[in-house]
Amino acid sequence: MKNLVLIFMGVLVMSCSSVEQRIKEYSYTNEWYYMGTERYQVYKTKSGERYIIVLNKKETDFRRKYIN
Repeated sequence: MKNLVLIFMGVLVMSCSSVEQRIKEYSYTNEWYYMGTERYQVYKTKSGERYIIVLNKKETDFRRKYIN
């Protein structure tokens, strides 16, 4: 049982790091977007659309907000 937990933890850590690396390689830009006094990192899709990630406070989850 202990080995199973360790394997699960290892897979979880490896999958998270690969997702972060994929976001950095394909989506990350050096651009910032300002909304009021808040600053957001700008990301882009494969088709070139730009978006920011904002917190939906009613549902406490993150959403993409596409910008021009």
